[in-house]
Amino acid sequence: MATKAEQKEQRDRKLRKRIEHLYTMKYGGSADTAALLGLSGALLSTSPLLGSAFSGLPFSLLPPAAAALGAGWMAYRAMEPWRHEHALPSSVGIRSDLPPVVPGPGDPAPGLLIGYKTDTGEPVYIPYATLVRHMFILGQSGVGKTVAASLMMFQQILSGGGLLFIDGKIDALNIEQIYHFCCYAGREHDLIVINPDDPDNSNTYNQVLFGDPDEVADRILQLIPSTESNPGSDHYKQEAKQALTTLIAALQTARMAYNMIDLTVLLMNSNVLLELERKLAHIAPGSEESKNYSLFLDKFRVPIEDRRSGLPPGSIDVKKLKDTFGGIGGRLFSFGTNKFGRVVNTYDPDLNLYEAIRGNKIVYIALPTMGKDTTARNFGKMTIGDLRTAISWLQKLPEDERPWPPFMAFCDEAGSYVNEAWSRIPEQARSARVFFMPAAQTCANFQAISDELYEMVIGNSAVKLFFQIGTQSSAEEAADLIGKYKGVLKSLSGTQTESSSASFLRAAPESNVGSGAAMNTGERQQEMHILSPDQLKSLEKGECIMLLEGKKIYNLRVPMLSLDSATKARFGRFTPNRFRTTGVVRTENLIGKRHYARYQEGANFFKNVDRYLSTADMRSYEQENKKKDKQMLAEEKAKTDAVLRAKGIEPEASVVVEEEYA
Repeated sequence: MATKAEQKEQRDRKLRKRIEHLYTMKYGGSADTAALLGLSGALLSTSPLLGSAFSGLPFSLLPPAAAALGAGWMAYRAMEPWRHEHALPSSVGIRSDLPPVVPGPGDPAPGLLIGYKTDTGEPVYIPYATLVRHMFILGQSGVGKTVAASLMMFQQILSGGGLLFIDGKIDALNIEQIYHFCCYAGREHDLIVINPDDPDNSNTYNQVLFGDPDEVADRILQLIPSTESNPGSDHYKQEAKQALTTLIAALQTARMAYNMIDLTVLLMNSNVLLELERKLAHIAPGSEESKNYSLFLDKFRVPIEDRRSGLPPGSIDVKKLKDTFGGIGGRLFSFGTNKFGRVVNTYDPDLNLYEAIRGNKIVYIALPTMGKDTTARNFGKMTIGDLRTAISWLQKLPEDERPWPPFMAFCDEAGSYVNEAWSRIPEQARSARVFFMPAAQTCANFQAISDELYEMVIGNSAVKLFFQIGTQSSAEEAADLIGKYKGVLKSLSGTQTESSSASFLRAAPESNVGSGAAMNTGERQQEMHILSPDQLKSLEKGECIMLLEGKKIYNLRVPMLSLDSATKARFGRFTPNRFRTTGVVRTENLIGKRHYARYQEGANFFKNVDRYLSTADMRSYEQENKKKDKQMLAEEKAKTDAVLRAKGIEPEASVVVEEEYA
């Protein structure tokens, strides 16, 4: 609430602006001309020369009527600041369109409240039927994007709907706020928090465990930038796709749960690859997955005729393996270690995004983009890939099993982790009853990936919110999206000329002096922005322009929602929900039916890495050589003893010491 001094200052400022308007009013155009002519005509009618002409009816009524009309119009012009005064402060002073839906007295909210019209103070709700056509939020940092999203998320939680909030700037206050919202709605048990920067207060999330091999491989490949314009890079990307698809199919066939660090070890270590081949041959001999896996390994086996490599025939060429898959293996390695590893290295994760959407869970994912930029961005990309998979599964469900209210996916600071995978989500999420809500600071965040991606995201967003924009190019783009109207451009030009001439050769010199002046006015029709880029750059905090379905425009004020300190103290500080483990399990979706298949065991490749390192191979090699030396000595002694016995000499007894080999 503003203080009394601030309120007085606001009143004084308004009064000064209105008085200034009276001094700076500009007159022109046909309406102002007609009003001034009416006033001047009424004044002239009072003169004695014209008085007799207006003495009788109905002519006597003309002067007062003209005076009244002229004075009324000029008063109307003078009262313009009062006429344009809004119920709420407005920087642009436009009149908003009628609200898309108006709830009746006592009726439940027909959708989500976005804000209040500045001109009338009416609430503006967006119905769910429109929300599933997605929303795009644009504005610089600190002007109200997250505040508007918090208002919508609070309503979503109260209505029992599901929510995915990907926070691109990891604000601890956001975690506390979402937790308090859930407590207020009695849904704190539905909250799942993934915070790789604070594993002790985070749930677990294995982004590669769920899905068929192609889905998981495509999800991982989101970590690699687009290679369409680079044939060489595209070759290695396709090699990585084949490898990942084959490895994941082999792991699933072998009934082994896996995580990111397991895939890293598989892509970098030959001993693990060979062990998985032996396990496949034992569990599923002759299966398609086993054959594909053996064919994949054959590309890296050392040929029998190759003696220059120094490697045993049939072994795996580790150098060739790392040269081919070292890039994708390195990206996965960053997830599987340190704090990220404590969150993602699990075979029984707390978060299964598909099940969370079906169960209307509230999921908050924090991305530490400031301190761990590359890993955090890749983590966000993997999450979006997982969301795409979940949406594809939801599309296969019967319509009555899809989420309602529609599931909200809010991507704050989307420019930090946007990639090509975003293009299909706005196009297809509507049928799955998931509405996508990215928020960015500039249009360049999407255009940097591709103009096609920007067009797909913007073009498939029925609702667009424009807060204060910080760049000229983004402001011009937003102004073009809001639209133009045909206006009249007036021009006024004046010219003034002076000339003089004289003849000095004549006895009676002649001279001429001339001067001239002219003023021209002109009007032409042209398209003008409904709101100029400068107006969009000058919006106040908490103020936005909403463009609905490309035709309806609203100037809104978005309220800041917060709970009082006593309520926050009663709810306490955030503590993550801990879920009871159900063992090593994976979930598949088969044409709308949930099917659970239990893994026999986790792969644990990283946990047992000592078994697969080259040092373990050296120890095994040395032990094998010792066994061979002992066997050779025993054979030589047996031969010597046989020769001595043939000569009648009894050989000396020898003590053989057995060695234990680890």
